[in-house]
Amino acid sequence: MNVTTRSCGASERVGDMAAGPPLRPGRRYPWRDGLMIVQETFTGKNRIAANFYNSDRWQQFRPLEQLFLRCFGGLPGARRQILRHLPDLRGRWLLEVGIGDGENVALLPRDVHIAGVDIAQRPLAACRDRFPNRGLFLALAEGEHLPFADQTFDAALCVGGFNFFTDPVAALAEMSRVVKPGGRIVVADELPNLRDYGWGHLLGFPQFDVWLMERFWFGPEFTQLALTNELDVAAVARQALGPHHIRAIWRGFGYCIVGTPRHHGDYS
Repeated sequence: MNVTTRSCGASERVGDMAAGPPLRPGRRYPWRDGLMIVQETFTGKNRIAANFYNSDRWQQFRPLEQLFLRCFGGLPGARRQILRHLPDLRGRWLLEVGIGDGENVALLPRDVHIAGVDIAQRPLAACRDRFPNRGLFLALAEGEHLPFADQTFDAALCVGGFNFFTDPVAALAEMSRVVKPGGRIVVADELPNLRDYGWGHLLGFPQFDVWLMERFWFGPEFTQLALTNELDVAAVARQALGPHHIRAIWRGFGYCIVGTPRHHGDYS
């Protein structure tokens, strides 16, 4: 195990990690096995989501998620519906919030500098192992409390999981804070009410969906979150972003917010 620390403004190599994007002034975080540890315990919805994505249940559910995406352009095609909204980032910095095991990394040019944060250590470590030569800067942290300095990145990306953030407004505002003036923020997820399209709901037997989700997919706690969570996507975007628009993706079963940091210029 390689444990060390990195503070704001460090330009030297730390352990086997090259210095990455600047951190918030005065902050210092430990490194462990190639990951910067900003936060290890979470509360609210983030705790429930982290427990799920760190568990075997996520691996059991993942084939169904991939089947969903295959219905909307295949795995790369479904993601490119979102990634096409990013600007040209060759030689520039991108922040991905909720990077997981790096599904989007494989679709981005190799000369894009990528920093990724996630609340789940298991997929974050898988991302590290999957792309050992991409120079990724990876941190265990939540979107609501990003460790980076203001106006650091040329763009921010978040694909999936946004619906279940403990505080989506705060997370989007944090992305706005760390993106440079005129930069781009792209956030996408399935419709918040996608649960209403479950087989049981459509047939008038919603308890069938509850049983299916608890028994085979999510477990009781994440199932309860998925069935009760509410999110007004348009209201969240209005509160946290400057000029923006919201596009339908995945044949109307998903959304994509595309905008600029608040008070940082116009979107074009």
